[in-house]
Amino acid sequence: MFAFADSMALKAAIELRIPDILHSHDAPVTLTQLASEIDSSSPEISYLARVMILLVRKGVFSEHQPSDGGEPLYGATQVSNWVLQDADLTLAPMLLMENDPVQEDPWHYIANCVKEGGVPFEKVHGEDFWYLIPKKPKFEKLFYAAMACTSKVVMRAVVSE
Repeated sequence: MFAFADSMALKAAIELRIPDILHSHDAPVTLTQLASEIDSSSPEISYLARVMILLVRKGVFSEHQPSDGGEPLYGATQVSNWVLQDADLTLAPMLLMENDPVQEDPWHYIANCVKEGGVPFEKVHGEDFWYLIPKKPKFEKLFYAAMACTSKVVMRAVVSE
């Protein structure tokens, strides 16, 4: 029932550049160290801890308990390689695009469309997807970045076979 929380937590991690921060270290780091590298003057560590717990559970990041009983240490994983913002092969733009309100809001209109007909996206935005994109420059940029990143991943797989 709360599967959406996984994608929202991953979106938050990407926006905070957590995968990039963890990948920049040679060894796992504490939550305090991680928080100090987030672009914020006063990050809320309790919320960061919740995000990390959820994403560790999903295998996006790793958690290590130090033998001295100190703070848990968080590290990168093979999964988090796929959501690095500046990597050549990344799915970060696709994840950000799919979790953007432009894409998510129509899901709240499915029941309405079953009852009354229509297309959820058009009910929310008042027009077709392709007409809306040029009117939302931030989303348009995100959409094309998402298409480019998935094309790279797919083409690399196709060409390597």
